Amino acid sequence: MLIMVNNLEIISQKRTSIVATIGPASESPEMIAKMLVAGVNVIRINASHNSEPDSVRQVVQTVRKASIDLQRWVSIFLDLQGPKIRVGVFENGSAVLKKGQVYRLVNNPTMKGDSAQAHVSQIVISDCQVGDPVYIDDGKLSLTVIEKNPDSIVCRVTHGGIIRDKKGVNLPKTELKSGSLTDKDRIDLNLAIENDLDYVALSFVQTAKDIDDLRKSLDSRGGHGIRVIAKIERPQAMENIAAIIDASDAVMVARGDLGIEIGIDHVPSAQKRIIYECNRRIKPVIVATHMLESLITENTATRAEVSDVANAIYDRCDAVMLSAETAAGHDPIHAVETMRDICITTERNIEYLRRDNTSMPRFVFATNHRSAATSIVKAADQIAQENKARAIMVFTSTGQTPLIASKLNTPFPVISVTDNPATMRRLALYRGVIPLMLSKRFANIHRWRDMIALGIAHAEACGYITQGDVLVITAGIPINQAGGINSIRIQTVGEE
Repeated sequence: MLIMVNNLEIISQKRTSIVATIGPASESPEMIAKMLVAGVNVIRINASHNSEPDSVRQVVQTVRKASIDLQRWVSIFLDLQGPKIRVGVFENGSAVLKKGQVYRLVNNPTMKGDSAQAHVSQIVISDCQVGDPVYIDDGKLSLTVIEKNPDSIVCRVTHGGIIRDKKGVNLPKTELKSGSLTDKDRIDLNLAIENDLDYVALSFVQTAKDIDDLRKSLDSRGGHGIRVIAKIERPQAMENIAAIIDASDAVMVARGDLGIEIGIDHVPSAQKRIIYECNRRIKPVIVATHMLESLITENTATRAEVSDVANAIYDRCDAVMLSAETAAGHDPIHAVETMRDICITTERNIEYLRRDNTSMPRFVFATNHRSAATSIVKAADQIAQENKARAIMVFTSTGQTPLIASKLNTPFPVISVTDNPATMRRLALYRGVIPLMLSKRFANIHRWRDMIALGIAHAEACGYITQGDVLVITAGIPINQAGGINSIRIQTVGEE
């Protein structure tokens, strides 16, 4: 079990977080524990497939128990379905569409489709305009709107094929005026609040207003502490990316629908841009979808998949995500171990490039995100380099300072000491950050030296540091008041 492992080995290994999706293949207590041991830092619950209250509650309780038993702090987030649009059912389960034919999409839930027409939700009919493209079944079929009526749209098929029951519909050029938060999402938010989840992910975000609407819905129900992840999967989101990042607490590059909506050839550059902007704006970023897809059924990942994961790490994402690989794959543990090994190998090469001083410079934050805190963290990083420190230790209430250190691309592990369990769990998403829960509340500690002594003692007991290690320590003084960091100290473990 991980609790028996020497954490001095862990601290020098994987820095990128791994997100694993829970599903039938991985929901048992044994599998969840094994995934945490293998290197999972964040658990994803997909509300598109699991929004039954008892099931979600069981998953959360199982993860939290395993986290405590294994002394591995783990974040949990609920991935909201969002406005997922689908066609209805067909007379014979499917129909054939031929290129050039006219095809009608009608809002009539009781009808069964055929080769002339199919049911879609009213959102398509209301928001689509003449000339808009309509993609069906992950883009396997494409149509163009040629006529708009109150209860239907008439399309011309531009790429034909077989259309099947309940396949997804994408509208890349259409602004969805109803917003990203659906009635189902509002119901599912109760699951996040009742189970004290750490994050919720909003699907098909278009503007910063979508994030604001979700926050208002959370706040009105008492979910003030739940953080928001914006899923980027629409062209409209790319047009508003800076404002969306600023409005969110974290971002996910959701490459499945994003590839359909902007074209797969644009996904690599979009991914790089999103990661770059998140790092400049000091926000965690997850890269998701099809990362190790072949491991759903196979025992070995493809070279292209391994390169895909590695390139996301080179771009400095905070986390890489497994979806069906762990939710429904034949060997979820192997998928996690493969992802972990790619992370470790890639990060070792990053450190080589850093030492060679030819690449991997420290990051430059966006002007409006620079502050006294970013200056102090940069100074701590420089002091750590000059004094050959083992780690940077940060005392934090909200988690913002360790996030800054993570985004600075410091080569040093960031041991983040907090007295807040919610902050502790959220830290698990951040790249290169090691969460450490203090046994005593900050408010009950009256001297900085006492707080430092407690933090060092706890970190040493966990195996993160040892006698003689040099630490660079940052904190805010007075220590029992909320606010930014304002102090730096060099401390050798074992010395007063």
